[in-house]
Formats: sequence, C-alpha cells, structure tokens
Amino acid sequence: MILWILAALLGAGVAAGALVLLSRADKTRSSGTDGQLLSFCGGAVLSSFVLLTSFQIVGAWELQATVRQHASDEARVLTKTYAAAGALPAPDREAVRAGLRDYTHTVIDKEWPALADGHDTPGAWRQLDLIASRVAALAATAHDRTADTEAAVADLYVKRHARLADPSSITPIVLPVAMIVTGVFAIVFPALVGPTADRRHATALAFVGAIIAFAVLFVLQLRNPYTDPLAVHPTSFRTALTRYTQLG
Repeated sequence: MILWILAALLGAGVAAGALVLLSRADKTRSSGTDGQLLSFCGGAVLSSFVLLTSFQIVGAWELQATVRQHASDEARVLTKTYAAAGALPAPDREAVRAGLRDYTHTVIDKEWPALADGHDTPGAWRQLDLIASRVAALAATAHDRTADTEAAVADLYVKRHARLADPSSITPIVLPVAMIVTGVFAIVFPALVGPTADRRHATALAFVGAIIAFAVLFVLQLRNPYTDPLAVHPTSFRTALTRYTQLG
C-alpha cells in the first residue's frame, strides 16, 4: 500500500513540477500556436499510453488465469496419483505417498516464492524423479498394480512442465518501458504547451499525474503473477494436502 501511495505522490509531483518549470508565461500565450495541432499531439500521446496500458493489463490478467488453471491441474493430478498409489504394496505405497506429500510441501514453501524471482526449485524435480523411479522399479514385478500410478506420474510431469512454462509468457520488457515513456510524455505535454502555473491548473495536472503513476505501477505489479499484492497463491496445492489426509 505504501508503494502505491508513493507512486501516486511521485506522479503528482512530476506533473505539478513540470507545470511550474515548463508552463508558458502570460505574454506568450497568444504566440500563434496552432491549438488543433497541439490537441492532436496530446491526444496521440495519451492514446498511446492507454493502448499500451490496456494491452498489458489484459495480457497479465489472462496470464494469471492460466497460472491458476495450470496450478489447479497439477494439484488435481497430484491427488489422483496419491489415490492411485493406494493400490501399491504396503512399503512402496507409503514411500510414494510420503514423496508426494514432500513434493507438495516443496512446491508451496520453496518453489512458489522462487517463481517470483523467475526460477523453479531443483529439489522439487529430484523429489518427483525419485517417485517416478520407485514406481518404475515396482512396475517390473507388479505391473498390474502400478499401471494407474505410472500413468498418473507421467501426467504429473506434463502438468508440472505446463505450470513452469507460464512465466515465459510475461510480456517483453519493451512494452512496460514504452508505457512508462508515453506516461511521462502524457504528464509533461500539457505543462509544455498548455496552461500557466496557477494553483488550479497545478492541482488538476497533479491528479492526472497520480492516476498515470498508479496505472504504471498497477501494470508492473501484474507482470509477474507470483508477486504481491495481486499474486496467485498455491491454494490448490494446499487443498491437495487436505485431500491426502482424507484419502488416508
């Protein structure tokens, strides 16, 4: 919340400061400047900012929905694998189920925070590989009892790959950079060609600057679906842990 307030204050300060520094004196207001041309230029700058902002908000929102769906899919397959492991012989059943619990805890406690920094957790891969190796070894002697578990583990790899591929869908950095540049232009342009620096005009532009700064920060926060304050949380994996307990 403090970051949002600081961003709004920064935008307001930039807008008001630009008006004070760049506004025209009264004697130059009738210098023959073409009002229609200035309106066109200002509209083009503002439209570019709105277009870039809207495009990134829609893309980020869709990415968040995809991340939630892929996390839900993987958690669903984890529960399916846990249930299928119930048909395994006693020692292997407990080992596989313990591995699934450990993997789920690793995803929640270690991998999810790591994804905010753009990388996964090698330990989670090792845990999943150990589960797959144990099931594959057991299949050599009791294939009929491991077929469902083998299929579920194979599906789990697919779902994990899909979830980990989501961050690569974040929009390229050139788009937020262009948005910031056009946002600055949108703040500075009215001060450069518009009103004189009185209190009413400074206050009006300060509100505009605060709104633009808020929009920029909002888009930057949305870019990474794993970062607060609008982060996607591993709720579906916590639900899977609850389901494990119910399955026994």
